Amino acid sequence: MRPPRFRIGRADWVLVVLLGAHVLLQVLMFRHSSGADPVGDEKAYLDAARSLSNALRDLGSFGPVDGADLERNVVGNGWFMPGMSLLLTPLFLVLPDASMESVRGYLGLVSTALFLYAAWQVRRVLGPAAALCFAVLPGLIPAFALFGVAAWGDLNAGLVLVVVLLRAVELARVVAAGSVPTVRQVAGLAGWAVAALYLRSSMMPALVTLGLLAGATALWAFRGRERRRAVLAVLAGVVVFVSVLLPWSLLASASLGGRVVTTTSVPLALANTFGDRDEFCFGPCDPAGTIWFNPVQYSREVARATGRSELEIQEQMSAYARRDVTLHSYAGDVLENLERYRTDPAFYLDYLPYDKEADRFEEESRDVTDRFFTLGTIVVVLALLLVSRGPRDRQVQVLLVKVALGGLLFQPFVHMAGSRYWTTAAAVAGLALGVLVTWGLDLLRELRRPRPGGPPDDTGLRVLTLLQALLAVGAVGALAGLHLLA
Repeated sequence: MRPPRFRIGRADWVLVVLLGAHVLLQVLMFRHSSGADPVGDEKAYLDAARSLSNALRDLGSFGPVDGADLERNVVGNGWFMPGMSLLLTPLFLVLPDASMESVRGYLGLVSTALFLYAAWQVRRVLGPAAALCFAVLPGLIPAFALFGVAAWGDLNAGLVLVVVLLRAVELARVVAAGSVPTVRQVAGLAGWAVAALYLRSSMMPALVTLGLLAGATALWAFRGRERRRAVLAVLAGVVVFVSVLLPWSLLASASLGGRVVTTTSVPLALANTFGDRDEFCFGPCDPAGTIWFNPVQYSREVARATGRSELEIQEQMSAYARRDVTLHSYAGDVLENLERYRTDPAFYLDYLPYDKEADRFEEESRDVTDRFFTLGTIVVVLALLLVSRGPRDRQVQVLLVKVALGGLLFQPFVHMAGSRYWTTAAAVAGLALGVLVTWGLDLLRELRRPRPGGPPDDTGLRVLTLLQALLAVGAVGALAGLHLLA
């Protein structure tokens, strides 16, 4: 029997047009940003990529690897996961002296390929309507496309997280069909998950929650031998996740003299966001530098003088700077952090080296970005609050979107937010829009052709509905609590 042929309908042709528009937008962004110098964290990622490419050349020539160079540029202060640096390494292997134009062109090709792959996966798993939504949001946002030619990992991490969520939907369908997911399927999901973490450490809350849901599902949905197989598959996924993360954790821990799982920036971020910066260095830090580098330099000086780990010193410095933090001040700072997500989402367009002829392009890019950002905000709010009591597959999709968005929105509670980080959530918002639209289309079909009887009396469905409701109530409760405390 021949496998069913993949039919290309009208919606797919529209999808091709929208994806072509995204590619054109990427080309325009590259045209206007190809000469832009690296900004902020981009410099660290580029230096780390050059060091990794040099290390690979040394290995290829059977020469000694410069470990000090790797520690200095790849690990550095332990602030950045090495995902973007690894992504850039092949370019510097081929072009050791690659220009910024080459870097941005390469990054544009990689991010465009990843976006097209994510859109294809949305089409394959959720259908053409959801893929159309994803192609529009975030595919047609100019500021989002700008990050496609930038060396930050935010955009790519969000796209990889979308693939993780879609793989989780597929595994949930396998479980709903009464089958046990294979080790290969779960390991593949874990591989995508750790790739997302390598690109952005802020993925951790969402990924940990997804892992806990996977373990709970294995214990809940199966019995006897099948349960053992399901638990072993989940454990295999955990092994894959830890095994891929371990080399970075060991390298960073050995270099910095303390335990590092992902990054070391949380104590610094907590102090700079919620504490008294004038007390960060047990008093004022050196005013000549920045709020990030000065505390690190001070911690290293104290560590050398005392023989202790600089990470331990940073924890103590952070605690000292936060000793006067109250629930009132903390809640106010978190609300201010959340507000930063909304403030000037097109901020990074300022870093493009525009000429006078491109001023109109910049203005239009800002206007379109602001409009799409408003749409995305509405989608995020709806996705967090709405609860589906429909079919199992829809409930799973809504639940996974809530977990992903909730995990990403946890960042303002522990780290300074900004107009860059929304690009990670933008990809998930696009997926959420697709889920909501397909949900609405299903409801319209049910109104036209109502099905006899009500929903089946299924304990699993009730649990899914309860989990959705708990997350929705948690989101409302957290926001209300912040306003009351502030």
